[in-house]
Amino acid sequence: MEQQILLALVSFIIATFLFYTMIQRHRRPPLSTLSPSPPSLPIIGHLHLLTDMPHHTLTQLAQKLGPIIHLQLGQVPTVIISSPQLAELVLKTHDHVFASRPQIIAAQYLSFGCSDVTFSPYGPYWRQARKICVTELLSSKRVNSFQFVRNEEINRMLRVISEHSNCELDMSQVFFVVANDILCRVAFGKRFIDHNLKEKKEKDLVSVLTETQALLAGFCVGDFFPKWEWVNSLSGMKKRLMNNFKDLREVCDEVIKEHVKKRDENGDVLGKEDFVDVLLRVQKRDDLEVPITDDNLKALILDMFVAGTDTSAATLEWTMTELARHPSVLERAQDEVRQITANRGKVEESDLQRLHYMKAVIKETMRLHPPVPLLVPRESMEKCILNDYEIPAKTRILINTYAIGRDPKSWKSPLDYNPERFMENDIDFRGQDFRFLPFGGGRRGCPGYALGLATIELSLARLLYHFDWKLPPGVADQDVDLSEIFGLATRKKVALKLVPTINRLYASG
Repeated sequence: MEQQILLALVSFIIATFLFYTMIQRHRRPPLSTLSPSPPSLPIIGHLHLLTDMPHHTLTQLAQKLGPIIHLQLGQVPTVIISSPQLAELVLKTHDHVFASRPQIIAAQYLSFGCSDVTFSPYGPYWRQARKICVTELLSSKRVNSFQFVRNEEINRMLRVISEHSNCELDMSQVFFVVANDILCRVAFGKRFIDHNLKEKKEKDLVSVLTETQALLAGFCVGDFFPKWEWVNSLSGMKKRLMNNFKDLREVCDEVIKEHVKKRDENGDVLGKEDFVDVLLRVQKRDDLEVPITDDNLKALILDMFVAGTDTSAATLEWTMTELARHPSVLERAQDEVRQITANRGKVEESDLQRLHYMKAVIKETMRLHPPVPLLVPRESMEKCILNDYEIPAKTRILINTYAIGRDPKSWKSPLDYNPERFMENDIDFRGQDFRFLPFGGGRRGCPGYALGLATIELSLARLLYHFDWKLPPGVADQDVDLSEIFGLATRKKVALKLVPTINRLYASG
């Protein structure tokens, strides 16, 4: 949270407090219309309440104050939603009111003026961009067309694991690499880390995208003081964003130039299309309501990559963590995979639809460890009433799926890891049951969930099929560290170390 900068900020502007509060008093609705709120401080409001694990802090506040809370985060009025009933009001009943996004500082730079699908404000451009993503980039046909990429990269992962059979292996790093390699090939047509390169460029795709992911990962002080642009200069964030933006533009220009060169004399793609190829083709259509600039194209490609990598890696990491902690669940999931595919000696994507218990394992993991626990923030476009409380226009909305997934009013024994609960109730990922929102819901729900799930399910099925898994010697089930790092996706703070053993009965394929 850059607390030193916050303290310096408070010290510097404390003299303006009286003037500031007088102005704000005229702008805010009467306190009786606001949802419950804890005591605040001058200037920073409730920022002091946020920790490096904001979803934990906000869950604790919800337990004290209720499922709808008003916070003043610096200059930004914010409402926290922590129940499925209120989430349904935001994501369904009043979806049209809460369909826009706040203009996050990092996204303004790294999404080329918020022109991607995730951060672009609600309007004609966003509707067109989402339609292109849904019909051209993320359709079932397109997701299936990348099956060969998933197959190659997951098999590459299995070979790495095989080389470390009976040895302690950092599975967090393994999952990071496979998720990044798959999404990089799907988006850009090349691996995240190309081991065939003999020379490392000063500004290569890996270093630039790694910095982009880091910059988009957390809260930025300037986002809470949008009227004071100098905050970003003081914190050094503006300089860092400008440098990464310059590097992003250069590497994206290079990738696009490579794709244009690879076309034949008629302009057709040689081989299978990746996201760059698709968007270059769409860009030339004459039926677009809003023209797609080169910067828009870069933003859309980067959006698909950034949104999919950390979430996929984190879900695999947490799933294997919970399986290692619950051997009986691991054994049942392995038995299912091996029984269904035993005659062929390998797992194919066509087998996934029959792996009902494994799918329940993934869902239960996402319930307890949602990849994006506060979802992507929304912003109200007009005044709205939620549970008799007035939500003014330009209010930021955070939906705490971490709290919702652990709510004892919705889930029996909510802190227990129990995949069977999803066998008894067919709850899908698509945001129709508001107790379970790993990909959000409504018109701003994640359009790429099918692409991410294809990677997660196939990876997990093959890991379960080919290997037996144990915790390192001396580490008991209850000793596994479950602490987190909040970012683009909530990852494990301590890397997951496991000991894989090749199961000779299922070693082929």
